[in-house]
Amino acid sequence: MTECVKIKSMLSRYLDKEISQADMASVEKHLEECLVCREELAALARIRKAIAEEGRKSLPPDYLVAILRGRIADERRADERRLLRLAGIGELSRRLIPVPAAVIILSVVFLFLSSSSSISSYSLEEHLLNGGQTTTDMALRLMLGV
Repeated sequence: MTECVKIKSMLSRYLDKEISQADMASVEKHLEECLVCREELAALARIRKAIAEEGRKSLPPDYLVAILRGRIADERRADERRLLRLAGIGELSRRLIPVPAAVIILSVVFLFLSSSSSISSYSLEEHLLNGGQTTTDMALRLMLGV
């Protein structure tokens, strides 16, 4: 049994003819006597033959370049999606900026009109209290502040 362990460790090198002449004679003598080791050698030989028949498959010349280009394109698309999302936020803010600006402008106009109308109202009231004659045209001019 210990002899089988020793021989099995040399079988692959035996097939490759990478062992000394003395070891080769020892392996051959053991193989004549041991069915288990002969089957192991036959299995190794079948594996070697299958590998040789299959051959080494080679990749197309630009295979790695194509994979890298694909990954770079994927990264670029991801970057573009991120930028579009950020641009969408910017676009949203550009759309929303006129709303507060319009509110501010309308508020200023409303304040101006309401303050001028209160001045006109006061002027109209003052005019009426002074006992002056008031016509519709004069009342309108006093109310509009003209």
